[in-house]
Amino acid sequence: MRLVRLLVSLTLVLPATSVFAADLPEITKRGHMVAATSGNLPPVTFLNDKNELVGYDIEVGKFIARHIGVKLDLVRLDWKGILPGLQTGRFDAVFSNVNVTPERKEIFDYSIPYSRSAVVVVAKANVPDIHGPTDLKGRMVGAISGGMDGEIPAKAIEKEHGAFKGFKGYAGYAEMFADMEIGRIEAAVAPDTAAANFIKDKPGVAKIVGKPYVVRYVGVPMQKGSTQLKAKMDEAIRMMRKDGLLDRWAKQYFGIDNFSAQLIDQVP
Repeated sequence: MRLVRLLVSLTLVLPATSVFAADLPEITKRGHMVAATSGNLPPVTFLNDKNELVGYDIEVGKFIARHIGVKLDLVRLDWKGILPGLQTGRFDAVFSNVNVTPERKEIFDYSIPYSRSAVVVVAKANVPDIHGPTDLKGRMVGAISGGMDGEIPAKAIEKEHGAFKGFKGYAGYAEMFADMEIGRIEAAVAPDTAAANFIKDKPGVAKIVGKPYVVRYVGVPMQKGSTQLKAKMDEAIRMMRKDGLLDRWAKQYFGIDNFSAQLIDQVP
């Protein structure tokens, strides 16, 4: 198995067993920060028409790397392998909409939040009688496999409100919403940012229904003990908030105004 490392200006191939993760002095000495991203979760991380990684999280990652004074080396990897890879030291950080949870904080250090994830129900527009999580019983439902803003809340909804007709897990939003468009699933559990992006691109296909099921903050995870790296990342995130960059990118990618006002200045 090999991982494709996508650089801002260069593409290299690295063995999956390589270990990079380190605290700030080693990253600075090395001259580049290795970060994982899925690349298939628009609008936070995805490939554009030129096959370049773009998105809200990618903008954040590039700014942080510039603030540190190093290059950003982005490794595209399926979501299921990202956090295990970080834990074993393949990467220094992750920019892939990683929710902050108590369980993850036991394993990783986190930056202060640079984003938030409001988990909502997205229903196919022509499917009647789905008004929120309570109406998913007996429906075909999709979500990102293993995601804290996907499969995990979807399964919690199923346990709380009754069994789905069926559940399908996905590696990325493109596949999930494509299945919704052709009717393979009737509803999805997803972040409002991803849902809004799909609805903007495909008007009339789907709609967000009901209130958010849960809202979580999104930070940059890194290996435990990355004290200096975390401090530098927190500094960069505060700069992005102060300078209006997070609001600009949120408007560009999510269509949401005053986004940074919804964030907090500490790790939850």
